[in-house]
This record gives sequence, structure tokens and C-alpha cells, in this order.
Amino acid sequence: MDEAQPLNPPKGSQSGSSMIISAVWQVLTANLLIVLLLLAAIFASVGAQLYPAFLMRRIIDENFAKGLTEGVWRLSWLYLLTVFATNLLQFTKVAFTTILGQKILMDMRARMAKRLSELSIAYFVRTPTGEIMSRLTTDVDAINNLFSAGIINVISDLFRVFGLLVSLYALAPHLIWLELIAIVMVFICSDFFRKEIFKWQRVVRLNIAAIYTFIQEWLTGIRTIKTYAIEPQGRSKFQGLLFDHLYSINAIARYDSWFPCVMQTLRAVFMATALWLCVPSGSPWSLGLSVGTLAAVSDLIGRLFAPIEALAQEFQTIQQSMAGIARINEFAAEPVEDRVLQDQEIDNSAGIEIEDLSFAYGERNVLQSVRLSIPKCEKAVIVGRSGAGKTTLMNLIAGLYHPGQGKISICGVDPFTLPPEKRRKLIGIVPQMPQIFDGTVAENIRLMDDNVSRDSVETAAKTVGMHETIMALSEGYETQIGEGATGLSSGEVQLLSLARAIVADPMVLLLDEPTSGMDAKTEQRVFAAIRAIGENRTIFSISHRLSGIIDADTIHLMAEGRVVESGTADELIARDGWYAMYQKMERAGWLIE
Repeated sequence: MDEAQPLNPPKGSQSGSSMIISAVWQVLTANLLIVLLLLAAIFASVGAQLYPAFLMRRIIDENFAKGLTEGVWRLSWLYLLTVFATNLLQFTKVAFTTILGQKILMDMRARMAKRLSELSIAYFVRTPTGEIMSRLTTDVDAINNLFSAGIINVISDLFRVFGLLVSLYALAPHLIWLELIAIVMVFICSDFFRKEIFKWQRVVRLNIAAIYTFIQEWLTGIRTIKTYAIEPQGRSKFQGLLFDHLYSINAIARYDSWFPCVMQTLRAVFMATALWLCVPSGSPWSLGLSVGTLAAVSDLIGRLFAPIEALAQEFQTIQQSMAGIARINEFAAEPVEDRVLQDQEIDNSAGIEIEDLSFAYGERNVLQSVRLSIPKCEKAVIVGRSGAGKTTLMNLIAGLYHPGQGKISICGVDPFTLPPEKRRKLIGIVPQMPQIFDGTVAENIRLMDDNVSRDSVETAAKTVGMHETIMALSEGYETQIGEGATGLSSGEVQLLSLARAIVADPMVLLLDEPTSGMDAKTEQRVFAAIRAIGENRTIFSISHRLSGIIDADTIHLMAEGRVVESGTADELIARDGWYAMYQKMERAGWLIE
């Protein structure tokens, strides 16, 4: 046996914050040139946006005011070139920001996907699929928004505001107090409108969700609705939802309508105040600036409003992104699976051995001191009511969980610590509800394992009696079937799952209620396939119904997490115990669930 190798780092080895910081730092250091060019574009764009105002002052004061036309065209072309350079630098800034943001996004998703693969099966059992998908998609998008639409723009706009203030101070130092008041007033107003609009946007999303939910329920339950003639009540409820949606949309429209009016009014007030103070009027408040300086001051004050309004929006974007980042931190704080892989030697002469096995989900004990011995090539069936612990026992044998206490041995090895590639060659699993993946028939049988040859795929399909059915499909084994298994019945899906289980020629088969919910004809077809694949293999199967037991050498009956009876069918009936009672109940029409 080789030295044990850890599959994952110790539990809780990386927090969410360190995962995010690590991803950002790795991308920024790996793309240092782009980062430097981005910073250069930010600084250059700030300067390029300020320069036209000084050119305007020069044109007016040095040419128009003195009646000189010499050099005006040169300065005008320089003005246009500066405006063009400003737009080009803005494009460069957005392009570099997007590139870095997408790289961070890809790196972060890769890290989260890796972390997802390291989590135990218990996490997936207790966490809804939609919750996991949300964390990997919309929550990760929050990091991109934080970087591209948040922090970078905040830095850029802060430099713009600082540059504008410095320029205005150089032109009219006595106006600095007016400029500071303008910044505060514009920011407060912008922040108020953005918060109110965001609040109503959330209401709109909730209302849309409610409308979609109603439509889905209405269409799904249309037979019941028609049967009980409740269409008027449905129309009334739908109209109420529409009115709620309309009210929230109108609320957003009101704020959207008022916002530019308020901003334009504030801009006009501050520009008028600045002009009144700057125009030579003989007043003690007058600064007596030249016409060119007045034009430059007016232009710069007008430009000052845009980055301040943007800052209010960007701070809100950052605040929204922080909620997604907090959820990523929660995900990253999930402890990874404490599994140590061992390259173990398989004993071809051994079967399944379970000794003093106990297991609990949290504080709830599911299995208690289970002992089982299933020799090689024996067909063993576990029977019991729902909640007896049958599926948990199978999951432990499959290596999905680590036993709380006791030991499991399959062909002389521990399935939990066996490397995945060896575990698939040792154990084939047929779940009660097979999962069909988006791909071809062949890909679904081999489970994207390139080590499985096409001949092995076809041999497995022929063994379970699916070859003719597959060849009758439009493209045979290369037919795309998708998640819904289009074109296949439930029985054919189960047969496909059986082919998947044996394609690697495993020594042990685990069958979880393989004929659940099937009609008699389909059930017999699946039974025939199980008989065909069961030769020279150890089979461990689960059955709720005694009628679902097929060719069992030994039957083990479970109750309350314990194996209470074991033996052949004839032996158990002769004992007149649990098995005999179950048989009588089933014959009387009682469902054992």
C-alpha cells in the first residue's frame, strides 16, 4: 500500500476573503502591464478632460477678446484632438477594466468550482441546487461589478473630481467654498434618488416573480381551475398583481423623471452663482475674472457634476456587490471533505464486509452497529421501510460518506479512501432516479471517461438489452439526449443507467430500488437486464417491496438503523418474524413505505 495522499487541504484552510483577495491579486500580478496601462489611461483621461477648458480660455482671452484670428484654427484643432483623445482614453480604460474584470471573474469561478468539488456530499444534500447555482453565478458576478463598475470607476471619478477642483482653484481660488458646497449637495441628492430607485427596483423584481409564479401555477393547474370554475377569482388575483407591478414601475418613473430636473436645476444655480461672483460688476463680492476664465470656469463646473453623480451610483454598486461577496465568503467557509486517498490492493476473492457500522446526520443516528458479510458473487437484498437506513448504508458502501464508527471493506479495500478511478472499476452504482446528462448516449454511458472505449460502451448496452433501442435513435450512440432524456422511456433510462454501471466492468454492483414505479412489463425487462449483468458480480440491492426482490441469495431486513433479520427467503418465512410479517402485509395490500 502506498503512502496516503491528502485529497484536500485541512478543513477551513481558506476563508472567503482570502479566496477573493487571492484571485484578484493573482490576476493583477499576472497582467501587470494591463494594470499599468489602465492606471495610465485613468490619469491621462483626467488631464485630457481638463485641458479643453484652458484651451477655451486661451482662445477667448488671447484671440477673440483682442480681435486676433491668428492661431485660432490651430487651437481649435488642438481642442478637437483633445476631445478625441479623451474619448479614446475612456475607451481604453473601459476595455482594460473589462479585460481584468472578466479574468478575475473566470479565476474566481474556477476557484469556486474547485472548492465545490472538494465539499462533502452532505453539503449538497442540505443545500438547495438553486442556492448553489446562485452562488456560482450571480454572486460571483458581484465581484466583477465591484471591480469594473465599482472600485475602478470610483478611483477614476475621484481623480476627476480632484483634478477639476485643482483646476477651478487655479482659475478662481475664491470659488473653492462654492465648489465644495456643490459637491456635497449633488452627492446628497444623487444618493437619495439612487437609493429610492434601487428600493423600488427590488419591489419590481419581487412583483415580476409573483406574476410569473401565478402564471406558472395557473397554467399547470388549468384543469382544476376549469373544473371548479374559479376563473373570475384568478383574474381578480392577476389584476391585483398587475396593479402592484404598475405602482412600483410608476414610482421608479417618478424618481427617474425628477432626478435630471433636480440635477439640472442645481447645476444652473451653482453656475449662475459662480458667474455672478466672477463677472466684473463693481460689487465687493465680484472676482473680476476675464471672459475666457469665465468660460473655462463654467465648463469645469458643468463637468464637476457628472463624476459626483457617478460616485453616488458607484457607492451603491459597491454596497450591492458586498452582499454577493458576503455570500461567497459563506460558501468558502464551508469545510472541505476530510478525505485521504490510498492506493490500495484489491482482493479479487473478497466480497463486502461491514463491521459495527454506525452513522449519524448531525445529532440524528441513522445506523447503529450494523454487521453484514456478503461473500463474493452473492446477491444480497436489503429490505425495510422508508427511514430504516437502507440508502444511507448503500451510500456508505459506495464511498460517499465516511463511517462514523466501524469499518467497511469491499474486496479488501476501504471505498471511502480508494482513488476515484479505481472506485469506478470496483463499484457500479444504479440509483433509484438515474441522472441523464446533457450529451450523447455514448457520453452518458461512459460518463465522459475517455478511458472507456466505444466497444465497451456497446458491449454494456448489448448486455442490458439497450443496443437495438439506441441504434433506432436518429444518430445511434451519438444522439444528443439532454437532461430530459428525450426519446427514452423511464425503463430505457434505467437500462441506460445499468449500462453505465457495468461499462467499467466493476466487481460489485449497488442497486437502489431499480424498478421503482415501473409497470410489470418494464419491470420484467429491467429484471432480465439485472440477471444478465449479475453474473460473476457481487450485488447489493435495496427494495421497499418484497415483490421487488430478484434472485436474492440472502435477504437482510432493516428496521430503525439495524439489521434485524438475515437469511434466505425460505429461512425467514420459517422463522415467522419480521420478514414473514412484511410478506403478510404486502399480500394483504399494505404498502411498506
